[in-house]
Amino acid sequence: MNAFSEILNELSDMAGQHEVVADALQERIIGEIGKLVKEYKEQRKKHLAEIDKLEQNRVASVEAMKKTYKEYAKAHDEAVSARKKYEKAEVDLQLSRAEVAKAKLNSISKSQQANDAKSTYALELSKTNESQHQFYTELLPSVLEKLREMDEDRILKIQHLFQSCVEVEKSTLPIILRCLDGMLKEVEKISSAADSQLVIERYRSGYGLPEDFGFLDLGPETATSNGAAADDLTNGHEPDEGADGMPKPDFKQLNRAYSGRKKGGTLRKLFGHKWSEDKKDFHELPPSQQCKRIQAKLRECERVIEKKHSEKQGLLKMITLYTEKPQYGNLASVEVELSRCDSEINLAMEELHRLKSLLSEASSRLNVPINAAVGIPVVPSVRPLKRSSVSDDSLSHNSDISQRNSSSQDINSFTNVTSEGSLPHVDSDSCESANNNMYYNQDMDSVIILGKAVALYDFDGTTEGTTSVHENEQLLVLEIDTGDGWTKIRKVNSTASESDGFVPTSYLSLDLYPEV
Repeated sequence: MNAFSEILNELSDMAGQHEVVADALQERIIGEIGKLVKEYKEQRKKHLAEIDKLEQNRVASVEAMKKTYKEYAKAHDEAVSARKKYEKAEVDLQLSRAEVAKAKLNSISKSQQANDAKSTYALELSKTNESQHQFYTELLPSVLEKLREMDEDRILKIQHLFQSCVEVEKSTLPIILRCLDGMLKEVEKISSAADSQLVIERYRSGYGLPEDFGFLDLGPETATSNGAAADDLTNGHEPDEGADGMPKPDFKQLNRAYSGRKKGGTLRKLFGHKWSEDKKDFHELPPSQQCKRIQAKLRECERVIEKKHSEKQGLLKMITLYTEKPQYGNLASVEVELSRCDSEINLAMEELHRLKSLLSEASSRLNVPINAAVGIPVVPSVRPLKRSSVSDDSLSHNSDISQRNSSSQDINSFTNVTSEGSLPHVDSDSCESANNNMYYNQDMDSVIILGKAVALYDFDGTTEGTTSVHENEQLLVLEIDTGDGWTKIRKVNSTASESDGFVPTSYLSLDLYPEV
């Protein structure tokens, strides 16, 4: 299971790298592509419009030349016709001299008009040829050259974008390879023997071997002379007998000891474990499992007491401060908080004694034969008490770190008292973890540190709300991942809020403090 969990963690890190690639492509590539498409589209449209304008000017010049040519052709035809009429009139003896003179003047006029139209046509033709030559030799090649340069620039930009894509993918390869190597290492750690031993330890009942069945002689002499011996064989109790007169084994107890199942399985599937374990004595469990559960509850209770004492020390210092300088805060509200804190400490202490009694009772059941009928000594347990919930708001006016450190001796001395005669497997570092669970700043505002973290990789933190970290950098956890893939951290030895920010959870190795 540990290997599977670590493989999933490495897989999550790989997914985080793919997310980094996607973010980088979105930020550096896709945005740049959109900008380039818009830019080149406008440039191309501008150059094509320029070509259309030059083409329109060329066509207009050709049309003007054709128009003057038509006028010239018309004038030329009219001049030729007038010339022919004049020649006919000149040889026609029936026409008067005045009519001949009129035909001559008309011929001269038409010839002059034809010459003028010819000159206009020649001039327009020259302009058209010059314009056409300039269009094909200078203007059009110039615009086409601009289009070529634009296309070359576009190709170069695409080349750079392809290179950027490859670099983004390449930058994540070392981390991905490390993730794959981590997966291989975790796979190599898999041990079938160790896993099966864990299952055995988890479901070990703690019962001893069953006692041998006693011999029951039903003869008349046994009833009178060996009655005491029969009582000894049955451990002083009347044995349950079946139809054949033999004692019945306790099948319910056997099933409970070796099946590893608990009561309320259906409800646990529906509602989880909290419904039945908030205030339980775990009597339905085998002795070994009951001891483990009670020891876990004991460690949790001791952490609560240590945290409450740390909170009490802070409140006492606040009372001292407010007594000397009332303008700093309301003394009455702090006294109310102190009273509440004392009440919670008392409740936790009572719960601690109750759990110790339960553990003593459970320990007495260890290695007892499963079919033994000897009465197990029961230590009177303390009346179950409902532990009040601890409000984090009560820490909002605690003193600074130096004040908290000054109270560590008191807390340690209390821990020594409460740990006297404590049971095996109690976490000796619980006081340290509980004390490290809270930091106070000089502005009397509380900042709850949820744990520690180490940066696995470098992170730039260029976007708003994020912060940059370096590989192997020590960090403090302010907010845990709520499912969006980000964790809020603060850099060690830094109290400025500017150092706070979010970092991808897959970039961190988290060590969260136990919840109270």
